[in-house]
Amino acid sequence: MLDRQDGQPVGQVTLTALLPAHAVDAAYLHMSGQPDTFLTSLGPEILTVLYRSLPVSQHAFGFAAVDPGRPASLIGFVSATTSVGTLFAEMGTRQIRAFLPPLLRRFVRQPTLLARAAQTSLYPFMHGTAGAGIPSPAELLSIMVDPAQRGRGIGSLLVAALQAECRRRAVDALDVTVDAANIGAQRFYVSHGFAFVRTFTLYGRKMCLFQSQLR
Repeated sequence: MLDRQDGQPVGQVTLTALLPAHAVDAAYLHMSGQPDTFLTSLGPEILTVLYRSLPVSQHAFGFAAVDPGRPASLIGFVSATTSVGTLFAEMGTRQIRAFLPPLLRRFVRQPTLLARAAQTSLYPFMHGTAGAGIPSPAELLSIMVDPAQRGRGIGSLLVAALQAECRRRAVDALDVTVDAANIGAQRFYVSHGFAFVRTFTLYGRKMCLFQSQLR
């Protein structure tokens, strides 16, 4: 149980491993935290499948922040992968039976999402920072905090836990992609040890890649 971060009180918050049981709440927090992104446009059903699948993948991990008085209620979470490309391949093969039915229903209703889905499939090749002979960094996939719980330092706790877990796994670096227009998020990551690497374009929008060196 943790109650302070960087000298600032955050109240009583318990961090646990992100579990499939958190999937419904994680989907809700994702939609409330990133209302205008491609993943959110796929709807809560697909996001729930995603967050049910991530914790059982050997290529992904994360942490959940819960109120110890209400342990079943998720107030924040963070997820990451040790390999974006490998995770995408797994979701498209071993997990395809879970994803395909809701995806097809969504694409029938919104055919324009197909083009964005194709761009997403190319994402692992668009932003890589590993060089020849250098291990690929892990990637922070998502971090969300209940809007009613923001300002308590929960996001800082989640990032610190993720960085510590990456070190435990002997991961040398952690990447995160941020919309170039999201200045607040960029400041947050810089304050937690991330440095700007470069920009690239995704969905017709400028994105910024940041990296935290963990060794």
